[in-house]
Amino acid sequence: MFNNLKNYLNPFFTLNKGEQRGIVWLLVLIVLVLIYNLTMPYFIDKGETDFSKFKEEITIFRQQRNVFQDSVEVRKKQNKGGLTQEEAAMVLKPFSFNPNTLDEQGWLKMGFTSRQFQSINNYLSKGGKFRKPKDLKKMYCISEVEFEIVEPFIVIEESVEKGVDSRERRNKTQSGKKDYSKKTNKREVVKYVQLELNSADSAKLVGNLKLYPSIASRVIKYKMKLGGFYKKEQLLDVYNFPKGYYQKIEAFIEVDSSLINKINVNSIAFKQLLKHPYFDYETVKIIFNNKPKKGKMYYSSFQELRELTGINDSIAERIKHYLYFGSPK
Repeated sequence: MFNNLKNYLNPFFTLNKGEQRGIVWLLVLIVLVLIYNLTMPYFIDKGETDFSKFKEEITIFRQQRNVFQDSVEVRKKQNKGGLTQEEAAMVLKPFSFNPNTLDEQGWLKMGFTSRQFQSINNYLSKGGKFRKPKDLKKMYCISEVEFEIVEPFIVIEESVEKGVDSRERRNKTQSGKKDYSKKTNKREVVKYVQLELNSADSAKLVGNLKLYPSIASRVIKYKMKLGGFYKKEQLLDVYNFPKGYYQKIEAFIEVDSSLINKINVNSIAFKQLLKHPYFDYETVKIIFNNKPKKGKMYYSSFQELRELTGINDSIAERIKHYLYFGSPK
């Protein structure tokens, strides 16, 4: 063994002194590097790396990707008229509109596709006209469930029909029939009675505020969807509620906001919350995606919900009246 070692070292001694020193320094350097690698872990803090933020970003990215993929599939179904009630409620964001005058941007903002707008626009450009809300239902590009959602928001002016009726009355008067337009100048005084909106039924709306039964029925239906009114001005959100008449009865309306049926935001299901008129798909998605990820895992107050979701002031002002923050069931 000693002879073998000697045979390995003999070449070293055949080198000149400069080469020998270089090899020695190289060996010393290698030994120092090895010692450094072996001892450094004992001098470095072994604190655990926090990957929670990174994992959270991955989760959000996956959720956004899934939402995008889902929205593409929903749009394909919408163009084929195959949306379910829940899907239509998620996609459509209706507002008061006249289908005869609404432009492309308005149809798209409401949630309809470009293909649906083109079909409607072709109908109108060829001289077609929507004379009553149900005429929109005849368009093959709009499914029945979509029509049911937007029907309460359709507003079609009836000036043409009213003009025809007035001409007919004038013709009848001129033909010798009795002219009922010449009546006494005395006007019947309408007496309104004070009314609390959230506790009133349709009979009280008709009796106290002299509303037409059809309008009173729409008010009750809208109140049921909301869970109640928090201010009297919300009556103007009811489909086709006459603004001029509202100004007459405004002083006789009271609103007790304590009667509102509030929603436990920590327990309600995603699709159920979408049914509320003030919660569109984007708002509901933000609320569900931003629930606290640590600790209690649910919202404890409206202030916390606003801080975590970043919901804008206009939406927050409306929805805060309809939420409470109980423990999840």
